[in-house]
Amino acid sequence: MASDSELLVAADPESNPTATTISSLARDELLEIFLRLPDLPALARAAFTCRTWFGAVRSSPPFRRRFRALHPAPLIGFFLDTYGAPTPSFFPVRPLDPDVTPAVRRGDFFLTSLPAPASLRWNVADCCDGYILLWDTTEVALAALNPITWAVHSLPMPPADDIRAGADSAEDIWADADNAHDSWADADNLGGFTFLGFHILSSDDNPRSFRVVCICSDEYRVRTVVFSSETWDWVIHPWVEGTTMRASDGMMAAGSIYWPCPSYGTGSMIKIDTATMDITTLDMPNGVDMGAGSIKVGETKDGELCIAHDLMISFSMFGSIVLTGWARHYDGDLEVVQVKNGCVYLSAKLMCPLGALCRWVFSLSLETMKLELLVEGRYSDILKLVVRIAGANVFYL
Repeated sequence: MASDSELLVAADPESNPTATTISSLARDELLEIFLRLPDLPALARAAFTCRTWFGAVRSSPPFRRRFRALHPAPLIGFFLDTYGAPTPSFFPVRPLDPDVTPAVRRGDFFLTSLPAPASLRWNVADCCDGYILLWDTTEVALAALNPITWAVHSLPMPPADDIRAGADSAEDIWADADNAHDSWADADNLGGFTFLGFHILSSDDNPRSFRVVCICSDEYRVRTVVFSSETWDWVIHPWVEGTTMRASDGMMAAGSIYWPCPSYGTGSMIKIDTATMDITTLDMPNGVDMGAGSIKVGETKDGELCIAHDLMISFSMFGSIVLTGWARHYDGDLEVVQVKNGCVYLSAKLMCPLGALCRWVFSLSLETMKLELLVEGRYSDILKLVVRIAGANVFYL
């Protein structure tokens, strides 16, 4: 039997050259181990253990892309646009993940770092990878904010005169009424040039870099204009023949922006590839009626495209179709808010007997079909609700 001194020598890597320790692992082997960590906070704790591990994670954008694909950022809450308020209100999901709670408490989720002249009225245009894109349609202003890091960027508006060159109508339609969202919706019927909406795109290689895509249209055409935080400039892409589209109807899924075209009846949707800015028109699957209710394009947990509306879910949007329905034992208004990471987020509202407007936000898992209540409240002074999902992105390298 080995003595205690012999065991100590065998356990000491310096005295035993053949011993293998975690420091002996190659970078690729180490990253494969990190890939099996349960979530982003666990990766952050591991990476900050030592400089070698931090450098391995920081120097490998492909690893970070794989990790984000396998471990989507957790849902932390919703932003609600309310009439009369200068900024959207944040409603956290309860209970919050204990690993995320400290970041939320320290973050700027009250949006206090936004420019706040009395005339500005910020509305949430998009949320993506920790960034919130806000659009003020009364004063025509844009801002990108990261509430976790408190970074805020006041962005220049797209050059309207250059963008609308060659448009069928030179009329510039701006929302100048108190109800900004309804003003932009009405602009679609006026046949002039208008900004339909904005989306923010993060960078896989540099999380501090982002792009903003502006979708513009005249009566029968559509074009994109792209802003880069690295060049601080807008790039105008060509006009493409299209159709009338409603403002603020766009949605991101699988690297593309999808925009319903109600004038095509039950049939079509515009697809904008965010890598090339190519614009194509896609036929909707059979059984999906664009007039039947709120429609959202999203992804399943496996990254498969799907469409969800308040009566049905359609998987494999442009391939084989599998329709899944659920019974509606509910007499109020039901709206599909977003489809993300295999969950459908639903907003329901109902007028209570005392006159208060009750609202609920649910998540429906497409894998288990389990319905979970996320937010519940009474908002008697809210005339219209715009809900956006903000995912926590607390680890920047």
